[in-house]
Amino acid sequence: MSSLTSEILFEKFQIIEVLKKDEHAAVFLANHIYLSKKIILKVLNTQKLPDPSMVERFKREGKILAKLDHPNIIKVLDFGMSKEFFYISFEYIEGESLRNIFKTKTLSPEQKEHVMIQILKGLDYAHKNQIIHRDIKPENIFIDKNLNVKLGDFGLALSAEDNFVTNPYSIVGTPSYMSPEQVRGAKLTPQSDIFSAGVVFFELFTGKNPFLRDNVSLTLNEIMAYDENEVSKLAEEQPELIKDILSKMLKKNVGQRYESAEEILDELNIHVDQPTIVINNVDREGNKSKLAWIFIVVIFLGIAAIFVVPMLNQQSQNKIISGNDKENVSQNNKSEEPNSLQQQNSQAKDQVDLNKLKEPVVNNKNQESSQKPDANKPLQNANADQNKSIGYGGLFISAEPWVDIYINGEKFDTTPLNKPIKLLEGNYTLNFVNPEYPPYPAQMVKIKADSVTRLNINLNSKMGFINFNSNPWGDVYVNGEKKGPTPLRLVRVAPGLIGIKIKRSNYKDIDTFYNVRAGDTLKLNFTLKSK
Repeated sequence: MSSLTSEILFEKFQIIEVLKKDEHAAVFLANHIYLSKKIILKVLNTQKLPDPSMVERFKREGKILAKLDHPNIIKVLDFGMSKEFFYISFEYIEGESLRNIFKTKTLSPEQKEHVMIQILKGLDYAHKNQIIHRDIKPENIFIDKNLNVKLGDFGLALSAEDNFVTNPYSIVGTPSYMSPEQVRGAKLTPQSDIFSAGVVFFELFTGKNPFLRDNVSLTLNEIMAYDENEVSKLAEEQPELIKDILSKMLKKNVGQRYESAEEILDELNIHVDQPTIVINNVDREGNKSKLAWIFIVVIFLGIAAIFVVPMLNQQSQNKIISGNDKENVSQNNKSEEPNSLQQQNSQAKDQVDLNKLKEPVVNNKNQESSQKPDANKPLQNANADQNKSIGYGGLFISAEPWVDIYINGEKFDTTPLNKPIKLLEGNYTLNFVNPEYPPYPAQMVKIKADSVTRLNINLNSKMGFINFNSNPWGDVYVNGEKKGPTPLRLVRVAPGLIGIKIKRSNYKDIDTFYNVRAGDTLKLNFTLKSK
């Protein structure tokens, strides 16, 4: 890599620090000039490689990471060729590897479980996208100061779309973290990654790798011949749940292991889509002190709830109840449980004036029924029990931008709505469609009598946006489509690899691409050079 001595590489990376370098490859901390942010840059000299398959490994890593969009998987920004060099740029993590944390820090049991959960979430997402990592180990797990975890180094990963540059059943990986089937060179499944993650978790909780021996040969022999009971004894001091999880992750027989990372998260009572709570990497005593204060506050509030709330309710009722108002009090005091809704942004808890809802239309047997649902008619819930009295509730949807509303598979209305849609109480499936945007995830909603469920739908959250600026101005092309001259603000793009060109006569074209993810807003600044 001796020819890479310029301060600016590939006309867009300003080198800050050389992290690792030999004659074949290099890793840099760099400033991405167009993005104005620190990145990690991996570079490979394709002409000096002893093994040509390393090029394919680099390409595979770039393509695989470009498809994975998850908070616990390191993000690839772009990749490409420049003369004989292949490069990949990654997001920069202000942190360190899990290996370094093993050497320098002591984590509390709660922090260890926090790290474990994030690794499982990243693995679950990769596996559901048909990606097997094949090299899960502490060196490939990166953690910032708030214990946010990122899985990295997918260079050995296998994709369902791979044509297998090398034998897919060849032995690759790091010996002391390999599964028995990986050592045998057998066909791998996500459960191989689960075994490797189990070794990492074993080391995380106990401080020991149960299979590591003095050399590679002894290590591989240990993985093939270990006694499961003896390994379990090494984790004897761990909490029962953690001990059971580690034991099942490290089963020799694939059929006795967990089938998925999601199954382990279920054991930990964590939903795979549950947001990860950000915690600071503080000492355990500080945590204990905070927990003690929280416990005192909770006890105090509980006592207040027992003695004060009933008194307030009684006073409130005494003020309301007079003459004919008793019937209203009875209705207003009906208990309302929170509606169950995936990804619901807001929920109205107040009683609904049904006169403000769309009035139901009485069916006329002599009148032809319309193929399209009547937006003024309450939609019948197919699961409703016809033998019991059913009330009506409301559904109000706000959307940015507009959407067609589909209820139980049928188009029902289009936003903006001027009043809630009246529905019979029950469960419904909602879909929201705007042909200019990618499909929005279906929502399940429970309508309760005498209450309004409110949803805020933001299709822009499923898109990416790019701000363009250049000196001097130039015409911007996105995926071959001309968008206009710079400066350009908030150009909307579908997530994925985006081809970008900046053109101006008498100036060299800028031709590059970026991996844009849902929710990204990139600010790109270009400098055009005269021909």
